[in-house]
Amino acid sequence: MTSNPPRSGAIFSPIPRGPVLDKLDRAARDAAHTQPRFSVARIEKVIAQSISLIALVFGAQTLSIALGSGLVVPEPLGTVYLFSLLGLLVIVIVAGVVSARVQRVANIVFALTYLVAVALWPVVTGGAGADSRAEPWTWYLCAIACGCISQAVRPWLATTYIVITPAVYGVARVIDGDGFFTHLDIAVQDALYGSMIGLVIMVLITMFRRAARTVDEARSAAFTRYDEAVRQHALEAERIEVDALVHDTVLASLQAADRASTPEQARATVAMASDAISRLAALDAPANGPAQTITIGWLIDLLHQHAAHLEVPFDVVASGSVEHVLPFRVAEGLYLASAQAMTNSVQHAGEPCERRVDVDAGDDGVILVTIGDNGVGFDRAAVDADRLGIRISIIERVIAVGGSVDVRSSPGSGTTVSIRWAGDAEAQRDLLEAGEATS
Repeated sequence: MTSNPPRSGAIFSPIPRGPVLDKLDRAARDAAHTQPRFSVARIEKVIAQSISLIALVFGAQTLSIALGSGLVVPEPLGTVYLFSLLGLLVIVIVAGVVSARVQRVANIVFALTYLVAVALWPVVTGGAGADSRAEPWTWYLCAIACGCISQAVRPWLATTYIVITPAVYGVARVIDGDGFFTHLDIAVQDALYGSMIGLVIMVLITMFRRAARTVDEARSAAFTRYDEAVRQHALEAERIEVDALVHDTVLASLQAADRASTPEQARATVAMASDAISRLAALDAPANGPAQTITIGWLIDLLHQHAAHLEVPFDVVASGSVEHVLPFRVAEGLYLASAQAMTNSVQHAGEPCERRVDVDAGDDGVILVTIGDNGVGFDRAAVDADRLGIRISIIERVIAVGGSVDVRSSPGSGTTVSIRWAGDAEAQRDLLEAGEATS
């Protein structure tokens, strides 16, 4: 039989100090503190990849138009002109796949190079094509340049660029070889159209970033509230346990000492005081190691003790083998969750009420603890979201040790809380044999 070391007072701490639950709490806090920009990072990656995709499409279109309609710029300067811009565009595309931060640098270089390229367009072309209404190949890179600058710099800088660059393009596009404007209507249309597309891109990027920041702030605030709620719940659970312990042991010892008039009564008072001190010390005792095991029989005894502590009748019924053993952390989670369900029944089910606790240890390693009453019941949908009794004290505590919880209740029909932990039957036998070998 598994050897369980005798221990006075509560074998489990009233505060959820199990290693699994502690690990979950730490993971939640770490996620909030080490990844405060989780959504922002993801949206930045999406923006970078979107710019890469758009740059690939427009770059291919630009190359096709330039080679099909002519470079306009005299050779060999035309080839240098074209492939300098497209080469930078390839860097933008690759950087978007590798790193959004690297792409920002490439975007700035490309956007500034494009602005210089369109400003020098009348000089390098000699005004060729100014009288044509067909757009030169540089026009198809204007939206890409505006999108790049929107991703790389602050909105006010991007807005300035988006207003200036299409205007420069529009003016440079219609200057002929003599320095005269040939089609001012085209210049105005191109400037307005280019600015409109660029501003739409910039607004969308800004909106996505603000939405991501809002999500991250809400996420961090939620983790903070959850962490605070867990601490407050733990403090309240500890206060209730200590208050009850003081009432049941310390005050009882003092009253017994006050009434003691014989040596036998005095010895009984000393024994009561010693037990009170031991139980108080047990509250802060370190948790048992992960190899420690608890039998189902011990778990049932603890539920009997908790029912007696609540001073409300509970029928605690066991079925199956009480020699089944559980890892300490699992037994701790099942006990604390069951005790909380019993306490909830006492607090909320009303009187008169019949209460029952069934503990079923199956041969397949499945442990089922059912806490039920025929009290007033409640509507789960009407429970405030900030009420933590069921969600944290019962459900999350059981989930943390690999179990599941089913809560069924309706007004006037009582409440049933089913706590299930599906262990491995072979592992159960190994634990039992190991316990017998060390007995």
